[in-house]
Amino acid sequence: MGGCTLSIPYSMNCSRCILDIETTSFQPWSGRIICIGIKDACNGDVQVFYDDDEESLLMQFFRYVNKKQYGEIIGFNLAFDMRFIFARCLLYKIQSYGFFDTVQTDLMMILKNVKKGFNYNQPGTLNDWATALLGRRKLFDNTQVPELYDHDRIQDLIEYNQNDLELTYELWGWVQIVLQST
Repeated sequence: MGGCTLSIPYSMNCSRCILDIETTSFQPWSGRIICIGIKDACNGDVQVFYDDDEESLLMQFFRYVNKKQYGEIIGFNLAFDMRFIFARCLLYKIQSYGFFDTVQTDLMMILKNVKKGFNYNQPGTLNDWATALLGRRKLFDNTQVPELYDHDRIQDLIEYNQNDLELTYELWGWVQIVLQST
C-alpha cells in the first residue's frame, strides 16, 4: 500500500490506550464480558483481563485503568464496548471513577463519517479494514466468540482479543497519518 511508513505520532504526555472486549452476546442484558484487552498506545504494553467471575474481572480492569489514568480510549466500534462495560457496571453497581468521561475515539465512526455527523455510509468491519490496509485478518469471526467460550477455549479468546487490539492499533496509526494536521 503506497510508500508510506507507519509512524504513530505521540505527545510527550501520551496517555492513550486501545480497548477491546469479548462478550457472549451482542446484548449486555443477555450476555457477559469474557475478557477486556488494553494496549497502551504509548509503550505497546498489552494487558488482557479474564476472570470466571465477571464482577471481579471488571474490578481488576478498573483498578488498572484508573492507575494508568488514560486520557483517551481508542477502539473499533468502541460504542459497543463502552456500552457493554457500562451496562455490566450497572448490574454490579461498580463505580467507574470517571472512566466513561475519558475522550473516546471510535475508529468505526471515523471510517463511517470522517467528520462527526449522521449518514448512511456502511463503515465496514475491523476485518474488512485490516484485510484491505494491513493484509491481515482477525483470528475468528465475532459470531464464533460465544461458541469458543462455551467450549472453554479461553486461551484462544485471549489471543483473539490481543490480535484485535493489534489490528485496531495499526488501523488507528493509518487514521492518524491521514488526519494529522502538522
